[in-house]
Amino acid sequence: MHTVIVGAGLAGPLLAQGLRRAGHDVVVHERDEPDRPDQGYRIAIAPEGDLALRACLPPDAYQRVLDTAGKRGSGWRVLDPQLRVVQETLVPPSPDEERDGRHLTVDRQTLRRILLDGLEVRYRAPFERYELLAGGRVRAHFGDGTNVETDLLVGADGTHSRVRPQLLPDAEIVELGQTEIFGKTPLTDRARELAPAVALDGFCVVTGPDGRFMPLAAHEFRTGGDDYLMWVVAGPSELFPADLSTMDKLDRRAHAARLVADWHPHLAALVRLGDPATVGSTTIRTAKPVPHWRTVPVTLLGDAAHTMVPQGTSAAVALRDAGLLCRRLTERGDRSLLDAVESYETEMLDYGFAEVDRSLRSASA
Repeated sequence: MHTVIVGAGLAGPLLAQGLRRAGHDVVVHERDEPDRPDQGYRIAIAPEGDLALRACLPPDAYQRVLDTAGKRGSGWRVLDPQLRVVQETLVPPSPDEERDGRHLTVDRQTLRRILLDGLEVRYRAPFERYELLAGGRVRAHFGDGTNVETDLLVGADGTHSRVRPQLLPDAEIVELGQTEIFGKTPLTDRARELAPAVALDGFCVVTGPDGRFMPLAAHEFRTGGDDYLMWVVAGPSELFPADLSTMDKLDRRAHAARLVADWHPHLAALVRLGDPATVGSTTIRTAKPVPHWRTVPVTLLGDAAHTMVPQGTSAAVALRDAGLLCRRLTERGDRSLLDAVESYETEMLDYGFAEVDRSLRSASA
């Protein structure tokens, strides 16, 4: 069986790894350059994501994930603008992590390199369109002038998916009127002095009364890597310049520092110490639920299917998608390909949009 995956983020490469282990032919197409420094930072992976990594990756690659994961923190906290703790939730280790999965924190770029290792990836190849062919196959066309005929096309190309609009023209992604600037600050002695203690012991978010908020979390590698503090400055979109996405990274960093200048002075200082190469910006969105569609040899994974508000679960849900689709494809026996894909889609839509709803309600609380 041959599969084309659009998108070399996390879920797409994990699916490719699992299919490759089962002897399938897989090619990943990615629109961007490889390894951009502003494409991710510390992310949390809930146990279902860990179980998917364990199921799809070769044992040595999975061990590399564990070896390069972040040192475990004790939980997460909510702080006020003067860094006083107003809410605390402790997250103890699972009593049976081998069975139930681990709570992991990983550096997104490091995890992505592990997931891409050994795969055939065609960079600078943006997806343009597909056509369904007689005999149940599909042809995908790319912006680099190539086209590929395949048994299954998987859109794992994120919120801005180009696969989704053709497969699901009525699917809606809703802007929530919030924008964020994010970056990494190297975890030097000075940064450690400035950081709230709870940001060095898990995840925390500083919240103000006017809709501004600032997540903070240190990522200290268990082995190797350059430790850093992840920060995000977010709030109502009217607080951000209209041309934010085209602004110089230094200017975006400066604007983020200004947005928290009336909070505890350590926060703006941490932003100003941020590595400019890692600074990026985006808006916060969510997907409206969609009913199951007529299954064809084209399907979706992760944010391409169920974009959700960042609440620390989206990465795990996307990895769960990859693990589930891999299992349905590789264990289908005498079932047809479309039956296996339909089974995946039905289950994925159920838990995926349940998490979309939960994350939206949590963010609105």
